Amino acid sequence: MHKPLISICIVTYNQVNYIRRCIQSIVEQVVDCDFEIIVGDDCSTDGTSDELLSMQKEHPELIRVIRHEVNVGPIGNYFSVHNPAQGKYIAHLDGDDYALPGKLQALKSYLDDNSDCNIVWHRMVVLNEKGQTALGMPVVPLKEITGQDRFYFADLAKFYGMTGCHSGSMYRASAKSLTVCDKPTIDYYITLTFVKNGGYAAYIDEPYGVYRFFSQDQTLTRQKGGMYVGIAKLDFMTLMLKENPELKRAFAAQALFEVFTRLYLRHPLKMKFIKLFISCKALPRFTDLVLIWKIFDSSRIKNLNKAFERGTDLNV
Repeated sequence: MHKPLISICIVTYNQVNYIRRCIQSIVEQVVDCDFEIIVGDDCSTDGTSDELLSMQKEHPELIRVIRHEVNVGPIGNYFSVHNPAQGKYIAHLDGDDYALPGKLQALKSYLDDNSDCNIVWHRMVVLNEKGQTALGMPVVPLKEITGQDRFYFADLAKFYGMTGCHSGSMYRASAKSLTVCDKPTIDYYITLTFVKNGGYAAYIDEPYGVYRFFSQDQTLTRQKGGMYVGIAKLDFMTLMLKENPELKRAFAAQALFEVFTRLYLRHPLKMKFIKLFISCKALPRFTDLVLIWKIFDSSRIKNLNKAFERGTDLNV
């Protein structure tokens, strides 16, 4: 059997209510090439594993399940599916999100037509627990705020996290350099590695996926999540600042964005990001401050709630 052109890597843990729709949304994709689906199940205990085995039997030529007998954590699970991927292009999907028609073709076509692009995102439809939908990730199309449609290393250094959703990404396998990591979260770091040595990231404004947003995920979970994500991001930014001192103004901008966000969401580590900002020994450019504020303001929960009230005309 020849190698598929696209690999779709899905990670899941205890998502029995969502995983079938996630995988089925990929199975039903219409695209002008072969693709494979690799699913990493991090020792689920709620019936997710049985659902995966059932789907694998239905599509044995398409779906490969990697089931961990012990919990390896989200990062170990991520690499367990991305490292064996055979495709020239690799897409990521979390097990509680799902694709909309045209996703694979849109991302593939963009990478085909833009040989210097190493990773591309599409916009998402955000679905809340009330069944309301909104166009998001981000709420306001990034190009309307930045005026850019290409994002290089310095751009992502200053405002990654304000760009694409992990479940809306596809990257060029030849740009991958990271195969292992011991930090609790790697979205920020791994995305920067795709463009660190050249190339750029891009963004498709059309929504080709659905992201589940549950606001009842309350205080303790949010605090813990903010702590884990924040500690890893602090480590990565400190490392990359040492390796790339010429980007100190860009990292200062990202550190300020983290401070704004953590103050707004009441997440921990605010003082540590202030100290990181000071350690940059540089002030962001005024234009970058304006951009950061616009992106921060557009993504605030009140604006997302307004978007939910407006709704979308998409049948998701």
